[in-house]
Amino acid sequence: MSKTEGQNEAIRIAAAKLAGADMSRRADNLGFSFMDKGTILIRAFGADYTVDLKSFDVRNKKAGQPVRPDLKIIILHYLLFDNKFSETGKFITFRDLPGGQFYLEPYKSRSVNILSSVIKDDVARLKKNLGRLDWKDKTPGDIGAEIHVIGKIKVNLIYYKSDEEMPATADFVYDSSIKNVFSTEDVVVMASLICRMLL
Repeated sequence: MSKTEGQNEAIRIAAAKLAGADMSRRADNLGFSFMDKGTILIRAFGADYTVDLKSFDVRNKKAGQPVRPDLKIIILHYLLFDNKFSETGKFITFRDLPGGQFYLEPYKSRSVNILSSVIKDDVARLKKNLGRLDWKDKTPGDIGAEIHVIGKIKVNLIYYKSDEEMPATADFVYDSSIKNVFSTEDVVVMASLICRMLL
């Protein structure tokens, strides 16, 4: 199965599951609202998106354009969460997710390693690009940022410039509640989406 086929299948499965869901019951819990009876409005990755509850078409509200498949998957998978959401206050790294140690290198190569190899020590550029997202300062790091991802999900970026012994490094830290909402593969996609926006 090609990447495109895999994404289309993931979207089809998510839409089929959401078709029978009571989305009004999930609104407060997941932090989205209704534009009208059949359309959800949700904030994600620094922009507002609409979700049609019949077709599950997802569009950027401002531009009116359909979103990329990877972003659509993250939005639909988030809407699938039907339990009570609450942050635990316990922070974890990717390796703490189910199978995270096994997928650690692919995760890094698709996200934080790309970010650090492009940004290097240009933290002014990184801080400027953070403006594309909803974020606030957070420690530690030469740049530390709490980044809003979607609904009630946030991640923390920790970025260190290079020194005499080490190149620049980037990492994400997650509230452990993310394990209840997203699969490990979803977190890979989420991290890659954030890093792509920061380049």
